[in-house]
Amino acid sequence: MTAVRLDKISKTFPGGTVAVRSTDLSIAAGELFFLLGPSGCGKSTLLRLIAGLLAPTTGRIFFDDRDVTSLQTSKRNAVMVFQSYALWPHMTVAENVRFGLSVRGGEKAEQLRRVDEVLDLVRMRDFADRKPNQLSGGQQQRIALARALAVNPACLLLDEPLSNLDAKLRHEMRGEIRRICKSAGSTTLYVTHDQKEALAIADRIAVMNAGRIEQVGTPSDLYHRPVTAFVADFMKQDEAVIPPA
Repeated sequence: MTAVRLDKISKTFPGGTVAVRSTDLSIAAGELFFLLGPSGCGKSTLLRLIAGLLAPTTGRIFFDDRDVTSLQTSKRNAVMVFQSYALWPHMTVAENVRFGLSVRGGEKAEQLRRVDEVLDLVRMRDFADRKPNQLSGGQQQRIALARALAVNPACLLLDEPLSNLDAKLRHEMRGEIRRICKSAGSTTLYVTHDQKEALAIADRIAVMNAGRIEQVGTPSDLYHRPVTAFVADFMKQDEAVIPPA
């Protein structure tokens, strides 16, 4: 498990658009941590900075005590799961899950053992020989998670992973994502604009607004003890999931 630390991270795009303002943040090893906020608040940009898909304008990123700021994604071993799942349609479930392991090399027998292990984790081993177009949206999401977890990532990054599912499936998959991430022992960063998702399964949440983190805390802290008017208003928009005080 890997702790993640951001030290004065910022991102300004060409033309002067400031997406992330000087940000300090610490995420504990093994934590399921949410970046929550409205569209355009900077949460997805911050996730991409941690992934190594974008370079920060200022600041440094640490995985444990290792400065990974200038490292490419593969070198920092951060794995991202996108909204679209991005499964290879011509490959079976097992082949999709094995893809990252094949790229990294190693003994075939060990790769196949690891594929079986993560498919068991996401409860999809019986579907190993199917193609993605034979799976439901929720099943495809499980396979995308399995593929990411197969390579034992230092940090698992989820960018609105449930946004393409209907309401019933989103509700079902919330608990499954928490179970899978906690069972795998992964340090997980999860981006969403959905308060219900964050309140239901996060260990801690950072609420973002206009490129800044307004407050970091447990679901209960943010809901019952907001420190800014923005956090209070944003967290009270949906009372379907109310954490205990």
